Amino acid sequence: MSGREGTSLLAGANLLELSPDQVDEGERIGFLHEDKAAALGRLMAVDGQRDPIKVVANKGNPDKPWRLVTGMHRLIGARIEGITVWAIEVSGKPEDLADLEASENLHRRPLAPIEGAKFTAALVQAAGERIAREHGNLKQHQLAIRARWERVKGGEIQAEKALTEETNDTCAKIAHVYGWEESVGEALGMSRRSIHNDLQLYRLIIEPFQQLAERLSNHPVIGENASALREIAQVKDEGLRRQVIEALRADREMGADDARIAAGVDRPAIPAPLPYQKHFNAIEGGWSRLGVGDRNRFLRDKFVTLLTEGQKRELRDRLNEELGVGVLEPTRVGVEQAANTLSEMVGVVNRLLDGEGVDDDELATLRRRAQGVVFDIPEEPEADEPLVFPSKAAAQ
Repeated sequence: MSGREGTSLLAGANLLELSPDQVDEGERIGFLHEDKAAALGRLMAVDGQRDPIKVVANKGNPDKPWRLVTGMHRLIGARIEGITVWAIEVSGKPEDLADLEASENLHRRPLAPIEGAKFTAALVQAAGERIAREHGNLKQHQLAIRARWERVKGGEIQAEKALTEETNDTCAKIAHVYGWEESVGEALGMSRRSIHNDLQLYRLIIEPFQQLAERLSNHPVIGENASALREIAQVKDEGLRRQVIEALRADREMGADDARIAAGVDRPAIPAPLPYQKHFNAIEGGWSRLGVGDRNRFLRDKFVTLLTEGQKRELRDRLNEELGVGVLEPTRVGVEQAANTLSEMVGVVNRLLDGEGVDDDELATLRRRAQGVVFDIPEEPEADEPLVFPSKAAAQ
């Protein structure tokens, strides 16, 4: 709307076919997304332009006689394709034109949080300035807003208090300018809460760090995450807030929590104690108070008896690992060879105990076989039958 109630900026507008180079895009509220502009330009070249851009006369610049109001991506897309662009000439006060740009972009497409906050702030500012102009106190209105946030910087009031005040003022002004009930504002995505959140991002991130805001909006982790951006905005100290943003600028895989830690705002989170930790602590405390003898006695008389068979095996393996004892490799001596050798040894021992004589060759053979079992040397096959010494029982 213009300053007159119910009068549209489009009343009596002229439709123009312009060269994109005749239009000065000037300083925009939103960011340029080149891939989107290129895509729109291609669609316009193939299917024709269906939605005119809006321009205003740019007096005093013969090379660019028109200044863009809305439609930056369509304008840049036409320039990329080298085609003309259809435009509607509008006119109005600066705050009316800013209002038109903000309104069109706010409701045309889903916006990333930072860009959406910029458009909301532009709409809020236009509404406030329109009311102030109607009452002849525009300068006082602008000074009041600046003074409020200077008090926040000076630590005189909390940012949350300033945001609450500005949100309340904004909702009242928008209701006055547009005649919106609060339910209408919510339906348009401009509830009291959304205005508060957008103004929070605008006042605490975009306005103080204008050169960093666009890069932050393109951050792959943070750029589309409104709640993470609000975590950054909630850093009270402006210097630390800048450091958080700089940390994100340096690492495009970092999240808000890690950036706050890197800037020294927060400390790394300490993991919550596990349910069994207090019992572990009690055992460790009791063990530390025992002497060496009591520790040995506990291990020998108590500890092992508390374990199940499976726990004993696990403890054995853990001790072997701690002591560097490897797992035994498979033996090459078979069970049959070992059993025969043991049987022969028992037979010889029984004969010696009974006072019987044993031939030296027999002892030498038995020793060789026993050594083969002990040192894991398999017995070589022989043409003759293996020597088997009868046991005492067999002899009887």
